[in-house]
Amino acid sequence: MRPSPGKFFLCGMAELPNNLQRTVIGLMSGTSMDGVDLAACRFQRNSGHWSYTILQAETFPYSAEWKQRLTDAPYATADKVFETDAALGRFFGQLIQSFLRKSRIDVDLIASHGHTLFHRPALGFTTQIGSGACIAAETGMDTVCDFRSKDVALGGQGAPLVPLGDKLLFGEYTACLNLGGIANISFEKQGDRVAYDICPVNMALNPAAQQLGLEYDPEGRNARSGNLNPHLLSSLSRLDYYREAGPKSLGREWYEKEFSPLLSACTDPVDLLKTLCEHIAETHAMELGKIAKVGRLLATGGGALNGYLMERIRALSGWEIVVPERTLVDFKEALVFAFLGNLYLENEVNVLSTSTGSRRSHIGGALYRGE
Repeated sequence: MRPSPGKFFLCGMAELPNNLQRTVIGLMSGTSMDGVDLAACRFQRNSGHWSYTILQAETFPYSAEWKQRLTDAPYATADKVFETDAALGRFFGQLIQSFLRKSRIDVDLIASHGHTLFHRPALGFTTQIGSGACIAAETGMDTVCDFRSKDVALGGQGAPLVPLGDKLLFGEYTACLNLGGIANISFEKQGDRVAYDICPVNMALNPAAQQLGLEYDPEGRNARSGNLNPHLLSSLSRLDYYREAGPKSLGREWYEKEFSPLLSACTDPVDLLKTLCEHIAETHAMELGKIAKVGRLLATGGGALNGYLMERIRALSGWEIVVPERTLVDFKEALVFAFLGNLYLENEVNVLSTSTGSRRSHIGGALYRGE
């Protein structure tokens, strides 16, 4: 893939006069279980300004066996969960080794988000599996992982963590939106970077598409041809989460308890796709309207490739929505977690309390040394 050049922006925090260049692999496994995203990213800092270049990026699809294993893991016994954690870490390490053999890029660090298994900040925990220790052992490289747990320990949501990357790398946009399994947004408000999860996106759309024998709905073509189900649309809009103030976050547990049971009101998968897209667009338009009457939005993640959904968000919000080139659409989260790992090595804040609700901004992550 061709390199994706970044731009320079003031960090907006302390001035950082020293110059720096570091190459980091960012690893992301999303809730939609599409696969493992790997992005080798070069970060440069000159006189307090950060820039990035995506040198090489690739998605490794999960096998049917791994998809089933990750689907079953939240309901498995404790020893099976830990076994899966270690096995997934070894698998991640092997993918990274394969990626590096092909790309021949010299890398200084691995930064792994892992795969979210449990996310219950109200109960004081969040769990991302894919053992960082096993990644470091497989690759012999320094590995930063477990970016969310410290934030939850500090009373935060542990999510979203992308906003600091949005602030430092994409500061020319009014807001930045990631449309993955769950949509999250970040923007500046009175000098602070505010962020929260909006609603399910691919976590809901992909299972509906799978009822049609598809992995996903290409360009939203099936959704476009469907009919709205007004009863379902109304039921979804009344969910309590949408009236909660941020910072707030969503996880698989909320989706399965609160959101998914409502979907049985629509038995036609094409109509379900249509209604879900309308719900997602309405919910986004409502949130964008709270930020500004008009603005410029950077949209990335798999949902940004759903042309019908993007049309509906534009139509209902009135905002300019920028869908960038494909590499950034697909790998922005991997890029940002690479950046958070880079900041960890610099001993600099990589989690913002204004985004997560924790007691203070801090340095999140755990480091496992390579050989």
